[in-house]
Amino acid sequence: MKQLTQNIKKNELTIEDLPAPVCKSGGVLVQTIYSAVSVGTEVMKLKNADISYFQMARKKPEQLKDVLNTLSQLGPVATYRKVMNKLDSLSGLGYSLVGEVIEVGKNVDLLKLGDIVACGGAGYANHSEVNFIPKNLCAKVPEGVDLKDASFTTIASIAMQGFRQTESQIGENVAVIGLGLLGQILVQIIQANGCRAFGFDISKSKCELAIANGAYFTEVVSKTDFEKEISAQTNGFGCDSVIITTGTTSNNPIILAGKIARDKAKIVDIGITKMDLPWDLYYHKELDFRFSRSYGPGRYDAQYEENGIDYPIGHVRWTEQRNMMSILQLLKDKKLLFSKLITHEFDFADSEKAFLEIKDAKEDYLGVILKYNADVDRKTRKIKLNNSVVKYDEVNIGIIGAGNYASTMLLPFLKGKVNFIGIATATGINAKDKAKKFGFNYATTDYREMLSDTNINTVLITTRHNQHAKMIIEALEKGKNVYVEKPLAISFDELKAIAKVYADNKQVLMVGYNRRFSASIQYLKKQLKKNISYSIYYQVNAGFIPMDKWYQSSEQGGRIIGEVGHFVDTIQYLLDSEPIEVFANTTSVEGMPEQDNTFLTIKFKNGSSCVIAYLADGDKKYPKEKIYITGYGTNIEFDNFKSVIVFQNGKSSKKNFFMIDKGQKEEMLELSNSVKSNGNPIPFTSLILSCYTTILAVESIKTKKTYPVFIEDVYD
Repeated sequence: MKQLTQNIKKNELTIEDLPAPVCKSGGVLVQTIYSAVSVGTEVMKLKNADISYFQMARKKPEQLKDVLNTLSQLGPVATYRKVMNKLDSLSGLGYSLVGEVIEVGKNVDLLKLGDIVACGGAGYANHSEVNFIPKNLCAKVPEGVDLKDASFTTIASIAMQGFRQTESQIGENVAVIGLGLLGQILVQIIQANGCRAFGFDISKSKCELAIANGAYFTEVVSKTDFEKEISAQTNGFGCDSVIITTGTTSNNPIILAGKIARDKAKIVDIGITKMDLPWDLYYHKELDFRFSRSYGPGRYDAQYEENGIDYPIGHVRWTEQRNMMSILQLLKDKKLLFSKLITHEFDFADSEKAFLEIKDAKEDYLGVILKYNADVDRKTRKIKLNNSVVKYDEVNIGIIGAGNYASTMLLPFLKGKVNFIGIATATGINAKDKAKKFGFNYATTDYREMLSDTNINTVLITTRHNQHAKMIIEALEKGKNVYVEKPLAISFDELKAIAKVYADNKQVLMVGYNRRFSASIQYLKKQLKKNISYSIYYQVNAGFIPMDKWYQSSEQGGRIIGEVGHFVDTIQYLLDSEPIEVFANTTSVEGMPEQDNTFLTIKFKNGSSCVIAYLADGDKKYPKEKIYITGYGTNIEFDNFKSVIVFQNGKSSKKNFFMIDKGQKEEMLELSNSVKSNGNPIPFTSLILSCYTTILAVESIKTKKTYPVFIEDVYD
């Protein structure tokens, strides 16, 4: 199948041949008939690729701040790789389309094969021949609705949600500042709700179009004072609400909105507008300024969009999906008519050229649609890129999942040292992008393609946490060596299942506990005496992760299981001893899950004790990891892979390290060597104990009990 893609770093727009997506549970595969172009939003993305990195940083200061925080934690080399990986990658365009359901996933009850659906969502409803769409981002198109009109459903839902934010009642006066596509749709929605539409734009032709669409009053904005005109049209009151759809760095729309609004009116922003609210104007009228969040409630909520968990209609009347349904019903009832707004139609095959013409603004582009050919390859889930010769006595890699971490901290260190054979990711665009970047022979959206590939002897698993155990077991049963990012498993039953399969197969199994391979951690280990009991305080400034991120989802096991195994493994390595007991308690912090601020107290077989303070409410610039060790007349301070200070016999010595190195390069080299020698770089028992300790720690938080850590439990 084919998809329109953008590469920001190369400033390229290309149609790429990609492997077709897999139909997952909770969604459907949709073959696109028409997709609508959001001219303002999508052209802005293209123009952003024209500017320098310095200009990008000025436009997005919050992202720059994140980069600077990453720099302080990871150092310049790793930070540069992360930033460039994001910029030098293929990304999709589009978020509004209409198409035919060609496959239905599990847990989807209301859609069937052959249904015509309007679809939405950035990253889902792409300008692509075939897309996977979660069920809450689909709405069935009623019979009689023109499919060209239906392709604008998601864009129109943005306008609808903005209108709903005004809480308008029949007979009210609603102004729209900015009469582009959203503004023109709003004019129709306002009338469909029994209100009068007033429109303002810098373009005379757009004002005239709004009048043709039924606007009561429009005016070309050549000044910011329309109080007299609006007063005359509204019995001296002013507009009951104003919706701003503009994308401008000027503050004029904000001033205009305040002047034409009546006392206590609502001002709703759905554009990207500079906002400097004039205090005197907005205060004296007591204006209610509101934002409208995209297509409606559910937007940016992974539970709603990805997991298909709907909001009860009695509590949330208008969700994303229900807004889409209302648009389609209004189209069926002829209350909305988007065909008036369609100015251009292009074949999808010509979309590269079309987008460049739109970007150059050679004509007045308003409503633009892409038409797709019905003859589409919708089954091929594997595409070849190279035909390099496979040497069976070497390390032949397949990777499942290729997010930012794998692309910046793992694959660069393997390139040139192993053979890259196949790469599988959930989306074809990412699979193709990383396959090209690192030189894989093929890309696929079905990871089982690689597990069945006899050319591959080693599989890297870097997917979301709840997929690890299942994929490890499948790979081991297929005779593959396995490297998996932490965690090994997220439940006790998964851990037991892995232990059983490993015992039956005995391939190399490695978990991404990279810290033990770091030069600074290895130097720290040399400062400790064997068979000595130490007291260790391991402080982790874990960092805040918002609740709407996948990492915080309950189905991913939580952050203790997801990350603390790293630190348990590091202590095992430093002490050459196994954990035998664990207790965990938490600090309650408002707005954070219970696990985000946890103290784990762990006893080890050699008599040592360790407290791991895993804390997420600290400052971003504070060092992420510090280790304090006391014992044998010695105090040692480890500072975030930068230095180790040893206090002994009344003296101190300090070892500095040139760069922050958390051991990923050495870890990948160790993986390659281990596959060749068929030996685990980290003892399997140690891997099991690190994961089991975190699972018991989560249980300890719930019960307030201390738990023994018996490896025998896992082999029952």
